[in-house]
Amino acid sequence: MRRSTRLLGDRMDLSIESLSPAELGQVSLGEAILRATHRLAASGSMTPRLDAEVLLGYVLGLSRAQLNARWDEPLTAEQAERYAELVHRRAEHEPVAYLVGQKAFYDLQLYVDRRALIPRPETEHLVEEALAWGRAWQSDEGQPLRAVDVGTGSGALAIALARHLQAHVWAVDISAEALAVAAYNVGRYNLEGRVMLLCADLLSAFGGRFDLIVANLPYVRQEDLPSLPQDVIGYEPWVALDGGEDGLAVIRRLLSQAHEHLASPGLLLLEIGHGQGDRVLEIARSHLPEATISLLHDYAGLERIVRVERP
Repeated sequence: MRRSTRLLGDRMDLSIESLSPAELGQVSLGEAILRATHRLAASGSMTPRLDAEVLLGYVLGLSRAQLNARWDEPLTAEQAERYAELVHRRAEHEPVAYLVGQKAFYDLQLYVDRRALIPRPETEHLVEEALAWGRAWQSDEGQPLRAVDVGTGSGALAIALARHLQAHVWAVDISAEALAVAAYNVGRYNLEGRVMLLCADLLSAFGGRFDLIVANLPYVRQEDLPSLPQDVIGYEPWVALDGGEDGLAVIRRLLSQAHEHLASPGLLLLEIGHGQGDRVLEIARSHLPEATISLLHDYAGLERIVRVERP
């Protein structure tokens, strides 16, 4: 019988935090994972086993597959104490991405902390749309395109574009703190010469036009902010979430600037929240009546991207 199963059966409190310092030195990887899973499930995590494995993998420098292969191996007391602390913080709803300092996005591993919004997998659909259009544009034009990522945060979109397109990319954010995170990620991928960082309010600092504009701006209505999950509203920056009274305050301002800053031909891709599609389409048409404007859904069937293509 695995040691983890025997020890778990001896206790009423199954959380890893319930163990004494001496007991922490007797815990196997498997028992630690099971105890952490129990604790995180009780705290309301939607993915307690995944969280438990990712956190222990971070402590030990192991993949999830390696953890399962070493299920019965013991943790040192120091490793167990460090793990227990991370599990406690996760049980207090601190996001796993902030605890481990990184988040997978598209084909990237990005550094993240509380200065910037955590990239979401739904936003990868925007990357796919941008790359498909950008490759076709380059095939026709035969030159690097000019792109801008508005509200870059961690730099996720800008870096993905620069890695996969021949492009000069501006990464813009109103938050200097978020730009510091983006700068670290740009350096991680050695893109300092191709991704230019700028602290500015949307496109107000630019005088020219861009072939490609991508934006994942705040779109949560102010009245909905308090009802967001605690691991979002309690830790992620409000400036990256707050979309004003109707959720469209920042989006509306960007679309009002797009007429002057989107090249012809050119493409603007804008992430939106579910239920905002019709209103954003209306705003986009009022500012860019000559453009072909459409609403794209994500893989869950939810409204996700407004696509504005200028002929």
